[in-house]
Amino acid sequence: MIYRIQKSLDDFVCTGAECEDTCCKGWRIGIDRESMELYRSVKGPLGRRLFWGIDHRDHCFRLRGMACAFLNREGFCDIYKELGREGMCRECRTYPRHVEDYGNVQEVMLSLSCPEAARVILGDEKRGDWKEKRGQKNRKAGYEQEEFGRPGEEYILQDLEKLRNVMTCLIKNRGTELRQRLILVLALAHDFQRHWVKLQKEGCSYPENERRKWLDRLAGKALTWSGTERFSKKMKLIGEGDTEKMIRMAAWMRLTGEWEPVIPGWAKGLERMCSCLYHEQSVEEYGALCGRFSEEAGIFGQEWENLTLYFINTYVLGAVYDGDVYGKTKLAVFSVLVIREWCIFRYKITGKISREEIGRMAYQYSREMENSDRNLDALERELAENPLFRLDGMMKVLAAYPAD
Repeated sequence: MIYRIQKSLDDFVCTGAECEDTCCKGWRIGIDRESMELYRSVKGPLGRRLFWGIDHRDHCFRLRGMACAFLNREGFCDIYKELGREGMCRECRTYPRHVEDYGNVQEVMLSLSCPEAARVILGDEKRGDWKEKRGQKNRKAGYEQEEFGRPGEEYILQDLEKLRNVMTCLIKNRGTELRQRLILVLALAHDFQRHWVKLQKEGCSYPENERRKWLDRLAGKALTWSGTERFSKKMKLIGEGDTEKMIRMAAWMRLTGEWEPVIPGWAKGLERMCSCLYHEQSVEEYGALCGRFSEEAGIFGQEWENLTLYFINTYVLGAVYDGDVYGKTKLAVFSVLVIREWCIFRYKITGKISREEIGRMAYQYSREMENSDRNLDALERELAENPLFRLDGMMKVLAAYPAD
């Protein structure tokens, strides 16, 4: 069993009652089976509070206003106060540590939806690097562990790991503009996916060998200096148009307004943002605003890079189960662009940009999208089916961004 833990976890310390937006507010926290059994065994005043403070049908804590019923006025958890850390449910005990299980590989990283974790992720000077160790599969772990159900999935995982490593190298290459790095990553995933699907349709006897040869070929093209230069010239032919970028971004942003509400006021804030950026100013004014933002946001290259690496590390390997690595990569690029657009809106309102502002927009987007299975599923369907997210369209949006 291979265990990977992101090095940035060592830098995270929960701020507790001082958190600007505590994870004990805004959504109903699910309770695992073991914790439910523990809570049902508790007697006395706390036992009565647990009985009334838990939704026993949906297995989650009830809300008092917008906060968990066990969050006290001082901003602390009464369950933790009475029962200690072991008395907390799995979700509360592990958050914002996020575990992904891929058969014989397990990865642990921070979740962007926590304000303090977002600060750590954006400021990560280790740039998403992992610590790795080997050991026995822990059958008593506090989370479910997946098992590969189809033959060949272990080979698919190995190829996806290599593909993700190539993407990581591309994103970390500060010798090229961020927009070009994002386009390269999109194109790489698109070409890999196309060949993967072709092998499946043709019923190749040894698809893992052919897939790996194709991946090696793509990686060689993407990582060489000459390959990057050729792609840079091609990118200029895509066309940089603020009009098309503005129209597409407006459509993308409005799609997020159809999501299940997680953050109070998300839809209202989104409506204000869309009006401010896309309706109350001309295309020329929008282009000039994006240009000014890029000039001032250029000093935050590491933050945008770390944000991209976060989404790539979180989602790309998940294609081992559904085969949609291109969709996972589109999700990563889409997420970075939407967070950036929120930051442009805040820049227009306040006239300034900071790491704290980027972090605030990032964790709020993550809460609205990543902390709702319904929203995440809806977004993945749109990315797969909606013509708005075709490769050429997404490339045109990226090509229209001013250079950082």
